[in-house]
Amino acid sequence: MRFLAALIAGIVASGLGACAPAEQVIVDKPSIEMPRTPAGVGVAYFSIKTSQHDRIVGVSSPSARAVEMHKSVIEGGMAKMQRQETVELPAHKRVAFEQGGLHLMVFDPLPIAAGTTFPITIELESGQKKQVNFLPAGSATDRH
Repeated sequence: MRFLAALIAGIVASGLGACAPAEQVIVDKPSIEMPRTPAGVGVAYFSIKTSQHDRIVGVSSPSARAVEMHKSVIEGGMAKMQRQETVELPAHKRVAFEQGGLHLMVFDPLPIAAGTTFPITIELESGQKKQVNFLPAGSATDRH
């Protein structure tokens, strides 16, 4: 009888593990600096935090030809950008995409109408995709 009770308890416990809470992804302060010319390159900034270890494996936008992750680095006294194929997201740690570090390069973005946002989708290795609405830099609401 004890064996049967232990077996049932083990089955129930393992079943509960399958119902683990979904990963939480929090994106703060998304802003974009649009290019000065129609066929230019914009730059997007934000911070991201996940409840479980994950990795950004892709970024895209229906409103741009391409979006890429880049990192500013100093090599031999010269500043340059390195394209990043992935970006690690340690659990519960904020990862900032900001000037002088990680950032998004937005190639040939469509113009943003006044009062609207620019959509960028962040794809995680876990399979989650999060669409984020980026505010034009300098707007009153991009500093929250």
